[in-house]
Amino acid sequence: MSRSATIRDRARTVGRLVFGDRHGLVLWLGLLCWFGLTWRVGFFIQDTYATANTLVALADGQLHVTRIPYSLTLGSQPGLHRYDGLLYGRNYGQLALAVPLVWALEALAVVVDPRLLLAGLWAGVALVFVGQLDRLDTVDAGWIRPMGGLVVAVLFVATLPVATDLDTDRLALAAYQLSTMLAAAAAGLAMYRLVGEFHGRRLGLVAGVALGVATPVGFWATIPKRHTLVAALTLWAVYAFAVSRRREGRTALVARAFAYGFAGFVTWTHAFEAFFLVGTLAVVDLATARRTDTRTLAVLGAALLLATAPMLATNYAISGNPAEPPRLLPNVEGGDVEFSPSADGGTDAPGGDSGGPAADGSGGTSNESGGGERVGRDSDGGFLSTARDTAGPVSEFVVGAVVDGVATLGNPTQMWHTFVRSGHIPGIPYRLNSYEVIELTVLESTPILGALLALPALVGRRLREGGRDALTRANPRTLSPIRQTDLLVVAVAAVLTVVYLSRALTYSQLTVRYLHPMVPLATYGVCRIPAVRTAAIEATGRLVGSYLVSLAFALAVVLGGIAGLELALGEAVQYHALWNLAAAAVGGAVVVAHTLTPDRVSPRTVAAGLALPAGFATAFLLLSGLVYFDYGTYAFDLVRVVADVLPTL
Repeated sequence: MSRSATIRDRARTVGRLVFGDRHGLVLWLGLLCWFGLTWRVGFFIQDTYATANTLVALADGQLHVTRIPYSLTLGSQPGLHRYDGLLYGRNYGQLALAVPLVWALEALAVVVDPRLLLAGLWAGVALVFVGQLDRLDTVDAGWIRPMGGLVVAVLFVATLPVATDLDTDRLALAAYQLSTMLAAAAAGLAMYRLVGEFHGRRLGLVAGVALGVATPVGFWATIPKRHTLVAALTLWAVYAFAVSRRREGRTALVARAFAYGFAGFVTWTHAFEAFFLVGTLAVVDLATARRTDTRTLAVLGAALLLATAPMLATNYAISGNPAEPPRLLPNVEGGDVEFSPSADGGTDAPGGDSGGPAADGSGGTSNESGGGERVGRDSDGGFLSTARDTAGPVSEFVVGAVVDGVATLGNPTQMWHTFVRSGHIPGIPYRLNSYEVIELTVLESTPILGALLALPALVGRRLREGGRDALTRANPRTLSPIRQTDLLVVAVAAVLTVVYLSRALTYSQLTVRYLHPMVPLATYGVCRIPAVRTAAIEATGRLVGSYLVSLAFALAVVLGGIAGLELALGEAVQYHALWNLAAAAVGGAVVVAHTLTPDRVSPRTVAAGLALPAGFATAFLLLSGLVYFDYGTYAFDLVRVVADVLPTL
């Protein structure tokens, strides 16, 4: 076998391992194209300044920040921490994934005009998408490749005369955003593989597409926050767990180890969330595993240690304490340390928030021991003292998050404003959002979750069929693989929700972003409802057709309302939110109706009902990129021409 043939075979093996099949590859490429359409290179949330500057430092080969190409003062950079006279960022795992992209874009900018680089990148991905779509065994249309290629070429040529200059200093920021887009597309791919593992390819594709076009995953895809990466890794951990329950022998053990690996890798980005994710996974895994011998525990422990090694090494390099993440170091307050900026970047004002220390989900945590000494290398205290000093604040914060979250469950008003209806929420400092009411609830931003209203009916049916003890008497180890996966999904979603409930209602949440990892898990829950599965599998054509009609209707009524009522930004977002709630009610009603009376409500009706909230959710994603939020410059400048003719706020 020739060397080239060997390389091709290995590439196919890796492709099958990552994408599963060509449909998974097409889904991933398609989601990237979708996210790239409304991609703006700029700062939407002020927290991004600190992490973007840290990314520049990492690309230069160092952990600490020495220059700030983005923003002129430290006071506008929440998320910077000081230790031993040096400044550090956070989310190093997320940033490390973006470093190769920084190098790649900077190398390409040497031979390609930067103003055409991102548009050319989008066109290149779109051409590959069209080519792979044409090769699907489920698609029999010879016109896809020539017509699709022609459309992509026309779009790229049309953007040439309207392309705006892109400063090379912005390439690191663009790479940062691109890494988040890749993570969001990976989340859609994980959803496809997870749902497809149990219910087949068709429902898997519907679920993967829905996650990208009808949930906040699409909203945050181009905004480089940690939430998208954490959501993607959580979903991949659940998928690996599902595979471990469906397979036998070595394959099952490897998949099980990957589940711990994905969960453990979250520590490098956000150790707080990783603590609960790994802990919940371990509890459910050990409770449901067919067997867990010493060898298995050793493999799982090694996988977890390997996944957390980058975090431990980074922490040690910064503070000398492997267990002390940068978030526990003292915050830089007030901008009392100055740099001489190397460029006049930071010209874009943040479109979302003014950003406080807690705006990135840290809860304002800091180490009160001071930043002048390296505690981990203190000759007086030693390792045990260091561990004790670190464990105290961490355990206090973890316990406090759980206690406060459980207490919030008993606050109906806060639960209502978190999950159902936002409006003008008492206690939110709207002045930090220019007095615009732009915070949405979980249901307002993800109206397809209205289908979960059918869960009580399903539970009631299960109780009637199996008696009162039907839900509690089963041994977790004897449950089917899909039931064990359901148990993990419910447990992880519940835990990650509870620990953030007390802080979910703060400014610049937009779509309750602290609960973002819960959205893919809830979307999986929607796909587990029998009425939804039946509609998606048996009435796929009606689902797709109704979705396109719903999207057109949503754009018409929302844009018409914005223009006709002369709405401001906050009013427009809330106007859209009310439509989303109405669509969620319709979708939930038809799913409940089919669940209770399947003979009277057809799958085609359910498909049409589900398409309505999906269409309005997609419209929110499009209008967020074209109308609602104005920041930065479009990566694909032709979209700016379209945005210019739409109503302004």
